Amino acid sequence: MKSKILKVLKYLSIFFLIIITFNILLYLSCSFNSNLIKNNVISSYKILKKQGSRLVVSKSLDIMNDNNTDALIMNEAISIDAKNPYVSYMKMRKNYRKDITIKELEDMNYEGVVLNHSNKQKRNTISYSYKPIVELGNFINSKIYTSLNYGRYWHGYMVMYRPLLLIFNISQIRILLFLFFVGLFTYFTYLIYKAFGKNIAIIFGLSLLLSGYFSAAISLECAPIFLVMIISSIILLKRLDKIKDIYFFVFIVACISNYVDFLTVPLITLGIPLIIYFLKLMKENHTFSYYFRILNICTIVWFFGYAGTWIMKWVLYDMTISHKESMLYISIIQSFFRTQNSYKNFPRILSTFLFIIRFINKYLVYIPLATLILIYINKFKTSFKFNNKVYLFLIISLYPIIWWILLLKHSNVHYYFVYRHSLLFIIGILLSLNEILLKNQNKSF
Repeated sequence: MKSKILKVLKYLSIFFLIIITFNILLYLSCSFNSNLIKNNVISSYKILKKQGSRLVVSKSLDIMNDNNTDALIMNEAISIDAKNPYVSYMKMRKNYRKDITIKELEDMNYEGVVLNHSNKQKRNTISYSYKPIVELGNFINSKIYTSLNYGRYWHGYMVMYRPLLLIFNISQIRILLFLFFVGLFTYFTYLIYKAFGKNIAIIFGLSLLLSGYFSAAISLECAPIFLVMIISSIILLKRLDKIKDIYFFVFIVACISNYVDFLTVPLITLGIPLIIYFLKLMKENHTFSYYFRILNICTIVWFFGYAGTWIMKWVLYDMTISHKESMLYISIIQSFFRTQNSYKNFPRILSTFLFIIRFINKYLVYIPLATLILIYINKFKTSFKFNNKVYLFLIISLYPIIWWILLLKHSNVHYYFVYRHSLLFIIGILLSLNEILLKNQNKSF
């Protein structure tokens, strides 16, 4: 009992230390004047306006990035009031400038809210035609006098983006991110190869490519969560033999994930490190129940880390910011909104089925192709054998589908980035096939 109490105290003390660190980092990133980044934000607006709301990366793979959210991030970055950094990052307003803003609106109980350009006397009208790039242009040209809070997220990505905007515009930031992603990808696949061999390295490399890893590099919205995923995986690979408490590691990664995430593809920060950890454990040939227990505990710990960090933002907001409506209440309403059925005329089970088919259909050609590659690598010496490893990887491959089912409306509305959760689906399927096809099971690792 004493050891359990000490463990709980350990988690709580680290959790509050993390929350304090999160606040300090945001405070520092919001403490310099927004005029210093104005020119680069204006330049970024012109680039986004030219590209349009969707930046098509690959037509064949149906990969596109959401310039609307990147425009929102630009808007938030320049709306920071450096004279009051704490209030600024807690509210994370868009369209806010102290000298022209007349009215501040609370965070809304719905999404897709844009403030239309209007004369100063009429202030601004709310529109549900979601055009954040147009809104950013109107705000830069001092044509919007009403701001809107977006306080339900931590917006921890500002720790990275605001300092970068001192020097670079959005295109230059995307180039830097892309180069960084290439370096991380190369080092990550090398470590995988060193730890688990050629087959596993190819599987991870192919899966990252097919799930849009490099397109995420040029998305301000998705890049942070992919950075958390791959950096945490690299740390885990470097310390595979030294990490004694995988649950503690998963908990910290979950907290950081929520800090930088815009509810994009957070499950990859759970699934990929977990797969790596299991690949290491599987060298010791434990029972399936042993693996399954670790999987369940890690999933629960990750959930509490991610959800706990998120709730802490709402609680801090309600405790310290003067407002009309509770952020905790607004966020709970938002949660119900995102789990609704997207197709009003279809039963939920049919809606879910159609949605899953929409995702999996993209990979019906590529997974068989990858299977043939694995068979070729093994010189056509294959045997069809199922073991505990196969079942475990198949369970992990279902995680994205569970996410899509639970957040059906959110997943349908944001299909263009939520599909990247398929990274877990692809890796899980390919690792299972790798185990099934290998003639000598010991050559897996």
